[in-house]
Amino acid sequence: MRSAKLFCLLLLLLASFGCRKKEVPPVVTLEVVDNWAALMDVTAVPGGPASLFMPTSRLRSACADTCRRNKTSLEQLQSAALSEATLTVDAPPGQNFDFLRQMTFHIMSETGNDLIPLATATNIPRGATRLTLTPTGAPLLAYLRNREYYLKPQVELVQPGQVVARVQLRLRFRVQARQTR
Repeated sequence: MRSAKLFCLLLLLLASFGCRKKEVPPVVTLEVVDNWAALMDVTAVPGGPASLFMPTSRLRSACADTCRRNKTSLEQLQSAALSEATLTVDAPPGQNFDFLRQMTFHIMSETGNDLIPLATATNIPRGATRLTLTPTGAPLLAYLRNREYYLKPQVELVQPGQVVARVQLRLRFRVQARQTR
């Protein structure tokens, strides 16, 4: 009888430990800001194509640092999307985006076989020195997990000519990740 009671107590203890729910770490939303600056040398000859691809640039993402500060890691990322993109021209003095009809930034990995549109600006207003680009909504998790990605700007010019301007692009990503304990 005593061994039966001990057996029941042991069975009850095992059942209570076995029924505990495993705690799932909470999902947090983070903002990752990456910056890109370049000297844009746009030359279009009369009769040539109005749409040109600019040289590809590598960007090291701030995603790993942002994850570390928020007690998570790149492996815990659940989703990533571009929430905002702003392009500013800051040199030479007086330069604006009047030479552009539209612009698209493409994102790709090191292999280059996955070129997808990231953000676009169309109907660029005259005299603008700052453009707010429209995110395409593309899933970007794979690019931010790699710690770096590549940008390939594509411009459509208003008219042939040559323009050299220094531009800066600020990309804000909305990232969701599970917190590590």
